[in-house]
Amino acid sequence: MSVKRLFIAFALIGLSGCDNASDQDSIPSADSKPSISSMIANGTEELTSECTKGEVSLDCEFLSGDLLGSGKWHHAKVFISKQGKVDVTIDNERFYQIEASSGFYQGENVGKFRFKGLNNSIAEVTIRNSNSESKISLDAWNTDSKKFMIASY
Repeated sequence: MSVKRLFIAFALIGLSGCDNASDQDSIPSADSKPSISSMIANGTEELTSECTKGEVSLDCEFLSGDLLGSGKWHHAKVFISKQGKVDVTIDNERFYQIEASSGFYQGENVGKFRFKGLNNSIAEVTIRNSNSESKISLDAWNTDSKKFMIASY
């Protein structure tokens, strides 16, 4: 089986693994947080993430504080298609994929996707699937190779 087919299969497993989390997020509650776009518009940012499963892709949004102490909040979007493609945008900086790998470690299928931004930032998306849960994480480094953002769902 080719590497591309493994990634596609891995992404499909990941999409199905996030079904329950997405359903839970779509249930309104009295103490539910405002949307990320509302937080940004109102200046009331806080650490949060949300993912929505659609017909074509799993769309995740992350809001995370700056790890370098600037006080800035970073807004990221990760899209994972049913065909196994991953797309990343952080603070309106577009990224293109430079590397992808997958493996099976300690009972989890793990896929890693590395990206380079148009402004030379680096991002890494990790997708983990196990019998009990699925996780998506995003790490980002600036042009000086200093990690400025971590987020997960």
